[in-house]
Amino acid sequence: MRIRALVFCLPLFALLGGCPVWSDDGYGHPCYGTAGCACFDDSECFSGLTCERGRCTAEVPECRRDSDCDRGFVCRGNLCVDATPPGCVVDGDCPNGQRCDEGMCAPSGTCGSDAECDGGQICDFRGVCVDPTPGGCRSDAECSEGLRCIENACRAPNETCQFAYECTPGWACVDGSCTPVCGSDADCGSGATCDRGFCVPNPGQCTSTAMCGTGERCVDGRCLPDCREGGCANANDYCAEDGFCRPRWQPDPFCRVDADCALGSRCVDGACRTPCPDGTANQCMMTDVSLTVCASDMLCYTSVEVAPECAISADCGEGRRCVNATCR
Repeated sequence: MRIRALVFCLPLFALLGGCPVWSDDGYGHPCYGTAGCACFDDSECFSGLTCERGRCTAEVPECRRDSDCDRGFVCRGNLCVDATPPGCVVDGDCPNGQRCDEGMCAPSGTCGSDAECDGGQICDFRGVCVDPTPGGCRSDAECSEGLRCIENACRAPNETCQFAYECTPGWACVDGSCTPVCGSDADCGSGATCDRGFCVPNPGQCTSTAMCGTGERCVDGRCLPDCREGGCANANDYCAEDGFCRPRWQPDPFCRVDADCALGSRCVDGACRTPCPDGTANQCMMTDVSLTVCASDMLCYTSVEVAPECAISADCGEGRRCVNATCR
């Protein structure tokens, strides 16, 4: 297109003083003179913009990243511009009935289940057929045997938790994930809600990115901050594999070597263990009344650790969840 434009305007070059540079806006859409468009000099940019490094850019930066802009806007050429149209990052950026296909919203079929979609697509939280996230998952059933689906990825058992001691002090282990004990949603990570004292994922926050705050996108029905241009502001978040801030879930070992424990205790699988060399629980209970079992390895444990009631909520009855290996 650029070559044709240059050839067309060559006869007028002397009168016009140059030819405009027709380019794209970063999404593959033609543009001219606006923020983010390609340029050779300032004359090819609209008022208030200058040609910097081949792109029309605001003289005084209005933004440096998407999070500097209001809801529904993104940062292009140091200016906040409308996020839609033309592009999309996730399916939630698109209107209902459309999916995000290589950065552009495209029509797609509606659905009530995966079976109603063709070509390996899945039915998303909006009831639209979309391409599955490579390597992602929505439930344990989509993972290989023995793996758990936590924050959109399949995790090995040794990456998850079952007991409170495996998590940060003041946190609990809920369905294999370490999570804060909470009093309100403000105590939780992004895309999570406080439910009966524990932070759990909230897939009902949004049906489109327009419902989320500045710098957030609607991902699987949850408003998640984009962390590809920076870190996560919420201390309870981490920047996940998909480039979005998600609630921290990883175990946090109390110890790594025996020296991290009190004198006489041993570090075993991240926990400080009290020895019971006489084979009885007497020494255990003198240390902590909850340590009621002297196991075959001559170390003290709680009765729940020796005989856990559950590992995930599926092990419990309906309406109950697995918290620290106990159904509640």
